[in-house]
Amino acid sequence: MALRMLEIQLPVDSQTIAEEILRDVGAADVWSGPGGSFDRSVRAVIGSERTGTALDLLHDRLSPLGEFRILVMPLAAVVPRPIAATTDEGRDRPETFAAVSREEVYAAVQEGTRLTGTYLLMVVLATVVAAIGLLRDNTAAVIGAMVVAPLLGPNMGIALGFSLGDRQLLREAARASAAGVALSFAMSIALGWLIGVDPLVPEIAARTNVALTDMLLAFAAGAAGTVAYTSGAPTYLVGVMVAVALLPPTVTSGLLLGAGHLRDAYGALLLVATNVTAVTLAAMVTFRATGMRPRHWWREAQARSSARLGLAVFAALGAILAILVVVSRAKLG
Repeated sequence: MALRMLEIQLPVDSQTIAEEILRDVGAADVWSGPGGSFDRSVRAVIGSERTGTALDLLHDRLSPLGEFRILVMPLAAVVPRPIAATTDEGRDRPETFAAVSREEVYAAVQEGTRLTGTYLLMVVLATVVAAIGLLRDNTAAVIGAMVVAPLLGPNMGIALGFSLGDRQLLREAARASAAGVALSFAMSIALGWLIGVDPLVPEIAARTNVALTDMLLAFAAGAAGTVAYTSGAPTYLVGVMVAVALLPPTVTSGLLLGAGHLRDAYGALLLVATNVTAVTLAAMVTFRATGMRPRHWWREAQARSSARLGLAVFAALGAILAILVVVSRAKLG
């Protein structure tokens, strides 16, 4: 279990309330001291799966009492390991399925939606690695490109943006996703035109024949990736990236299109669309199911409306793509 340290900076009159809440949710080693620009500072070590409940309770109880600030800091280790933070103490408290706080989830997802020079450079490098791996039928290189490619992050950002009704996050994620896919696709087309492609290479052929099971795989992987964010265990995302990679089929479609293999390029492009749609839809469903809601009640109506719109759009896209997959397989048969 990962540990967090919470520091609540607040007026002295609110100190006792904060300490009671922290002990009630099973925090360990609750202590207090000077609070900098505030009167007091209350600190505690707590398991990462309890930070969501702790922050919700602290926010609800402290907001009417005046200004306060909560800092959430990851802890690499605590010696000796606190017992209260790692046992079932406080398990009767109210708790959402989303273990870590929405602020931690938001920060982790937002980090993957930034359209920066580093993001674009990683897309370029991953595209080169994937192209070489596909052309040479090198599975290890293709897997490496899956892990390096940053294209999964923006899809999580789109899903969270719809779930919270956060238009700014939605715009940033959509821009990063479009830029990453477009850059990888354009590079792949150029490489396919310059080098040529054999569509019978196993690593390439495997990504031109789409089935409904691919959509199910992408949906399950998208849900797993979302649970990784909300459980405070983002290291599981590596497995998700390998299970439902967006980059290899994008590169495959570009290579085949550049080499003039239009029918095979269509199959790979259909796989890209299927993966993107299923991952995003699964992430939206899972974010809502795990309790990702705006903290302030007056934004809840906007979030519900946004979530319904996102679910409707991606469900409709998923249905259309499922029909196209069935038709495509029927033609191949």
